[in-house]
Amino acid sequence: MKKTLFIVLLFGFWSCKKEVLNYEINLSDENLFNTPLIVLMHGYGGNAYNFKKEIGENGEFDSQFSIIYLEAPFKIIPLMNKKIWYDFEISNGDTISNQEQINISTDKILKTIKRIIKENDIKSKNLYLGGYSQGGIMAYKIALGNPALFEGFIASSARLPVKYSIKDELTEYQNIKALIIHGKKDNVLDVKFARAGKNLLDKLGIQTQYLVKDNGHSLVPDFAMLIQNWIEDI
Repeated sequence: MKKTLFIVLLFGFWSCKKEVLNYEINLSDENLFNTPLIVLMHGYGGNAYNFKKEIGENGEFDSQFSIIYLEAPFKIIPLMNKKIWYDFEISNGDTISNQEQINISTDKILKTIKRIIKENDIKSKNLYLGGYSQGGIMAYKIALGNPALFEGFIASSARLPVKYSIKDELTEYQNIKALIIHGKKDNVLDVKFARAGKNLLDKLGIQTQYLVKDNGHSLVPDFAMLIQNWIEDI
């Protein structure tokens, strides 16, 4: 029993200490400067493989898009492939998020994207960051803090992070675009959180497409198509 527990703890420690994240990748044959490169992040308790599979079941991305599905570094349960970007709890109606884990995830996300681009000699300068639920919260945080890195970002069934930073010069947001997708029947993150995100982005001068769909806290069936159409229109 002690030996088994040690192996579990060692595996969990090693997986969090890895410099880069696990990921799934579908690269376009068109490795051009204007080829869209979309980095997507799953929700609480998901993983890269299942997220990719879930999106694909409702419609694949077209072949001219390069897609990277990142996997969160922290596990809910040892030896089960259910991952989280950070832990949180609800106390007296307020959300308390593990900021240390958020910072670790943020660092790993940026390092992983950089390494994937280098190792695969990806020429694209059109980088988009997005996610569903907790992955969408991470997309908010990273894009707001690093607007110059991205052409745009996607927040699906998400909310603004509990803590996030805004650039002093709002002109730094003039070139980044946003896509917000939310279900009007979402009983996990009420649609009011989507409206709050839209209101902030409007104040920052970020051009935002805001879509409210007839679903709950789940990926919309045409998730890939909505993203593709948004990118083609901006």
